[in-house]
Amino acid sequence: MPFTTLLRGALWSLLLMLLTFGTVQADPIAEVERILDDIRQDRPVPRLDYLHPVAPMNPGCALFEGQYGAVTLQVETHPDSPRVASLLLRIPGPDQTRALLPTVSRVLGAPHSQDRRQSVYGWDWPEYRAASLHYVPGGSGTPGQTIMSLFYR
Repeated sequence: MPFTTLLRGALWSLLLMLLTFGTVQADPIAEVERILDDIRQDRPVPRLDYLHPVAPMNPGCALFEGQYGAVTLQVETHPDSPRVASLLLRIPGPDQTRALLPTVSRVLGAPHSQDRRQSVYGWDWPEYRAASLHYVPGGSGTPGQTIMSLFYR
């Protein structure tokens, strides 16, 4: 009987570890999708638990930074306005551009330019609006980053 109890305890522990590991792992694709749903260019910056005001870089603009799962984000407003002007997302680690492209394309449409070998996708619209999805390799000892940016030129 003690062996059965020990075995049952070990199985429950293993199951608990697997469930915990599965919920802790980051899903950058789902995280980017959520951020792009929450924060829209030319709309007021929403109040989100994961987004906090910081000292602005440009006069008259508000700047917000945050972390949502594995994604670090930065949002800047138009001058003297609460509306989002730019959105910058950074995901450390290996190149995620191809995995993120369908999610980003659902929001922005198909890329207007691309270089798959270099992991670079771009969008350009009238009124000086632009976006990019690209990978920046890391240096010695530092991980690379997948970058998604939406901004005015």
